[in-house]
Amino acid sequence: MWIADLEPWGLFADISSDSMRAVGWIESDHDFPTGTVDIEVFQRLTELLLDPWEPFVSMGPHECQLCLYQGPSGHRNLFVPSQDIVFVCPELITHYMNAHHYRPPSEFCQAVMTCPPMRSSAYFRELLANGGRSLVQTAKQAAVNPDKDLG
Repeated sequence: MWIADLEPWGLFADISSDSMRAVGWIESDHDFPTGTVDIEVFQRLTELLLDPWEPFVSMGPHECQLCLYQGPSGHRNLFVPSQDIVFVCPELITHYMNAHHYRPPSEFCQAVMTCPPMRSSAYFRELLANGGRSLVQTAKQAAVNPDKDLG
């Protein structure tokens, strides 16, 4: 799925996209920025993706379409709070950076470096303070009613 960097991310009807911004939703038939990224950003992203908090379960894997033959697949999303927005990226972002030289926007890289540890109270405070309230509410509703359709 392709969404231009920093465009509103609104894949689910129950989640407000006003403060959600897409990063790293790249495809082979669209141009994307390339270049070097500090190794610390890549390492921090890798760390955040070990056990990312998600308000819902995705409906299946997405395979890298940039690889020549068979690329890795991913099914998780990472939510990174920042100044008045929450960046949303696919877990394949680290693969895109490493294998295909994708360069995420600098404001995303800065947010990654200051993101509190996943699932910590500081992380949830940052989500709530920067536009992720609908994410947290969706997660609470999903826990109460796991059969509810988000689309």
